[in-house]
Amino acid sequence: MRWEAQKMNFEQLEGLLQQTRNALLEGDLTALDVLAMETEAALENTGALDEKGLDRVRLLAGENATLIEAALRGVAAAKERLSRPEAFSTYDSQGQRGLISSADPGKPRRI
Repeated sequence: MRWEAQKMNFEQLEGLLQQTRNALLEGDLTALDVLAMETEAALENTGALDEKGLDRVRLLAGENATLIEAALRGVAAAKERLSRPEAFSTYDSQGQRGLISSADPGKPRRI
C-alpha cells in the first residue's frame, strides 16, 4: 500500500474513533452502530501501522472502551431505577420539576 493511501486511511480511522468518542460523550447511542461498521471497514483498509500509529489507535480505542463501559453502567442504573415502584423527580427543558412514576402505566413519557 502506498504511504499516502495508508496515511489517509489512518487519518480516517483516527477520525472515526474521535467521532465515536464524541457520540459517547453526547449520549448519541444511535450513531454508534454506523460508526462501528465504518471503523471496522477502516481498520481492514488501514494496513500495517508503525508503532506511533498503533499507540495512537490503542489510546483512542482504550478511551472509547472506558466510555462504553460507563454508558452501559448508566443504562443499567437507569433501568434499575425505573423498575422501582416509587416516583422520582425530573426536570423538563424549561427547568420545571415533574414526577415520574414507573408504577403509573399511563401515558408514556420521554426521559
